[in-house]
Amino acid sequence: MRKNSFAKEDVLPLLKLAMPLALTGLVQSSVWFFETVFLAQLGPDILAAGSLVSWLFGTLVVILFGTLSSINILTALKYGADDHHSISLIVRDGLILSLLLALPTILLFWNMAPIFLLFGQKAEVALFAKSYLHALSWGIIPTCLVTAILEFIMGMGQSRVIMFFSCLAAILNIFFSYVLIFGKLGFPNLGIAGAGWGITISYFGTFLLLIAYVLLQQKYRSYFKHIFDFRQLSFILELIQVGVPIGVMYCFEVAFFFALSLFMGSLGSQIIAANQITLQYMGIVMSMMFAIAQAITVRMGHLLGQNNIDAARRVNDIGTMIAILLMIPVAVVYWLAPNLLISFDFDIHNPNNFELVQYATSFLAICAFFQIFEAIRISIFGSLRALKDTKFTLFTSIISFWGIAIPLGYFFSYYLGLKGNGFWWAMLLSVVVSSGFLYFRFNYKIKKLKKVCS
Repeated sequence: MRKNSFAKEDVLPLLKLAMPLALTGLVQSSVWFFETVFLAQLGPDILAAGSLVSWLFGTLVVILFGTLSSINILTALKYGADDHHSISLIVRDGLILSLLLALPTILLFWNMAPIFLLFGQKAEVALFAKSYLHALSWGIIPTCLVTAILEFIMGMGQSRVIMFFSCLAAILNIFFSYVLIFGKLGFPNLGIAGAGWGITISYFGTFLLLIAYVLLQQKYRSYFKHIFDFRQLSFILELIQVGVPIGVMYCFEVAFFFALSLFMGSLGSQIIAANQITLQYMGIVMSMMFAIAQAITVRMGHLLGQNNIDAARRVNDIGTMIAILLMIPVAVVYWLAPNLLISFDFDIHNPNNFELVQYATSFLAICAFFQIFEAIRISIFGSLRALKDTKFTLFTSIISFWGIAIPLGYFFSYYLGLKGNGFWWAMLLSVVVSSGFLYFRFNYKIKKLKKVCS
């Protein structure tokens, strides 16, 4: 087979990893949708409190998940190298790291309500948020432990197991949140606190079932034999070095979209509403792109562990191609049927929404190009993650979003009079630049690795 040709053995393993993970991302994104629907029925103050908590929880979760994703990176590399003893040590150190991350998160959640007051939130909203956060705090430890175990299983390439337990957690979450918020089926009516207890109960249940599963399965049980052996924490420092840049990168990117919402809000309510519609669809689609990136990381990790560098490089090319091909039909929908998408949130025939529809249509048109290049960026990020090159991706993200998109978007929007479109054009330019940097970095790292191995 020629060096750059693709064969079934290149494509199928990646698709088998990516498809269950993509479905998992879509299911997980539905949880907060239902939470919002439930809390909206309890009144605007409770919905506002729920929005604060979901934003805080979402931000911390991406940091925690990003940091703990180092478990699947190291596991994939050792699995490819057939080093099963090291995997058992990675599992142990990953669980310890998850507990170390959980403790400060619990303290923050327990004491966050006064901070909301300092930022000008109403006392009633802060009080509602407090009850939600206190209930949610009890679920942080099982959430982190479940994440650590699933990251280990992901590194083994068992994406169907990830899909099953992630879907189970989502279903339990939605069910218990519903019955506890509204007091259904004989459960107590806890109001907004029921949303927090729903998450807590769902992750405790998922944790217990997941532990039972891995201990009953011989192929997993052997990797847990060193859990209580604390004589030497072999991989915890490497887990931190690889994972923290990923978590911090996610933090900067989440903060960027928060800042984007603030800037859009200063341009008018119609513009921020149009921006929210666009981000709503972009978030769903991006969950699929992150799934493909995870699959690229795991598949490349296995091949790099085997020192099969040419095959690993083909995985990057194939994964990027798959991501682009998935984004093209999405872009066509954005271009040809924006009114259909907008109509799910607003009445497009209402004259009061005329300006909103115009802005949302233009945002979606630019977002179509943005998502294609973002798919490239995220795919190459997954490849660099397999190479444990996470610091460069962090710096690239900071430069592209905060060093290019924010100042350029401000200039386009306020000085050139492009308003909300200015920020979206700036985001498009920044992601094109970022994709270029990552592409050249990936080629450099692969060439350097080939020289070392030759």
